[in-house]
Amino acid sequence: MKKYYIFSAVLMLFIISCVKQPSEPVDDNTNIGKTGAFILCEGLWKMDNSTLDRFDFASNSIINDYYGKSNTGLRLGDLASDVVVFGNRTYITVSSAHTIEVMETSTGKSLGRIIYSETGFPRKICVINDSIGYVTDQYRHSISKVNLKTLTIILDSLPVGPAPEGITAYNNYLFVANSGFGDYMATVPKAGTVSVIDITTNQEIDELKNLPNVIEVLVNKKSGKLYVGYLNLPSLTDSTGGIAEFDLNTLDETRRWKFKASSITLSSTGDSLFFFKDSTVSLLKLNDANPQPQLLFKNPSSSDMWYSLSYSPYNNSLFIGNAKNFQVNGSLLIYSLSDLLNPKVFQTGINPNKIVFF
Repeated sequence: MKKYYIFSAVLMLFIISCVKQPSEPVDDNTNIGKTGAFILCEGLWKMDNSTLDRFDFASNSIINDYYGKSNTGLRLGDLASDVVVFGNRTYITVSSAHTIEVMETSTGKSLGRIIYSETGFPRKICVINDSIGYVTDQYRHSISKVNLKTLTIILDSLPVGPAPEGITAYNNYLFVANSGFGDYMATVPKAGTVSVIDITTNQEIDELKNLPNVIEVLVNKKSGKLYVGYLNLPSLTDSTGGIAEFDLNTLDETRRWKFKASSITLSSTGDSLFFFKDSTVSLLKLNDANPQPQLLFKNPSSSDMWYSLSYSPYNNSLFIGNAKNFQVNGSLLIYSLSDLLNPKVFQTGINPNKIVFF
């Protein structure tokens, strides 16, 4: 009988070991490679628990709370919304803390903060060069211009449409997504548009229309196209939303796809657009004559909420931020496009909302 219990215990350990679990995080940030990914975790509203994780390609491991471990006694703050890497500087907007954290990419060390007034709500950031950046201010319905060297605000409030979200740049022009907060400000002028702003004059020169509850703007430098993701209005019977394509030279709309999509991201070749569609990851092959969404793979768990999606140029894979139930630590899923059946899984902070590579 004793032998039976020993055998049963060994068998149970073997079974448990075969179940795929999130890989253990690395505690120290030494001996890491030069290429990796930052996973921004927004945390919970008013809980002051935003974190930044770092994935390392060389060791195939993740360092949780990389920023906190690199800066003893410092926290990112409440509700981190966006992260952009530009050379050896990384910029993180922390909306409820009214700040932009500036961090050294290679070490994670804090280089200082750009501080907004208590009414400011920095949401998304677009870095033009090593000196200048533009930031959407969601609550003041404007964008600001910041000096990235002196960490100061040059232009505090340039009005755009209501509740601006995503922002990007092409040549001398900014593109700002004016969401209107869905139904809340849908009737306010410029809601559901993309403001086109001349950087040389800081003046709005045009607007792209008919984009209700627009959230995302993404430049495809390979093709000279702009992709705009909009969610439509929840109050409408048909609130599908979609993706619109614009020619960046003429600003004319060239194509539009109507389906529920979010977290749009481009392949490094610029010919494939990936996105969440319902509970799947799908793609559009942009060079096709009449591209239609193609299913890549499904979310296998109905209780998990996939929150962010980014294409990795280093290993031809898709990185997914899984927020689970939005209350607990999330996970990073890495799907190689050459093997969609065996994703790698790593634990992250709470609500991984943005993934960028360096």
